[in-house]
Amino acid sequence: MEVVCSNCLARLKIPDEKIPETGRVTAGCPKCGGKISVGRPRPEVEPSPTRETSDTDRAISHEDSEYRDAEPFSLDFYGEGTKLCLLMLGHADADGGIEEAAEGLLFRTVVVKDAGEAINKMRFHHFDLMILSEHFEQVGWEQSPILHYLNRIPMHTRRKIFLVLLGREFSTMDRMAAFGLSADLVVNPGDANEIAGILKAAFWNHENFYGGFTEIQNALGKG
Repeated sequence: MEVVCSNCLARLKIPDEKIPETGRVTAGCPKCGGKISVGRPRPEVEPSPTRETSDTDRAISHEDSEYRDAEPFSLDFYGEGTKLCLLMLGHADADGGIEEAAEGLLFRTVVVKDAGEAINKMRFHHFDLMILSEHFEQVGWEQSPILHYLNRIPMHTRRKIFLVLLGREFSTMDRMAAFGLSADLVVNPGDANEIAGILKAAFWNHENFYGGFTEIQNALGKG
């Protein structure tokens, strides 16, 4: 879809799959910073019999839309083949060298300030690596909107994301703790100064564990 900024008249092309099926979203123009409102045209349909909206329907609708307007959707552009790392950290993690470690492993880091911004970024970009700290928004793992969102995305997308959780209750590289939270790696913040080496070892283990499965999926056209 092509959209035009009403402020500077810049023409921007946005892939159709980035536009939500219903409703409208707003974004900042990457050239002038003006607001751009984007939505799909509504097809004309025959009216259908109305039904009472259930509590479940309302809950699902609320969960899906809760963060849609919290932050305009991203118009950031990254070169093809760029490995992206989404950093969801707290102030207590600022001096841990985590961002530098990710960049040292050739990831382009994207730092977000809250769950709303993180989820909007995830809707429009694929992140090869995500690092989520216990200090991010100060909520427990069971209440984390990030983990809830990741647990609902299709498995063929989820398995391409390497998720790291930082928490004081973890023993670094505890596989059972990671499995229990649907993560790929858990790290104790006390080991954050060694996270580059920890990530390298975890990536190697992950590749060896899933390598054969990925090859089969690719051969079947399901990768």
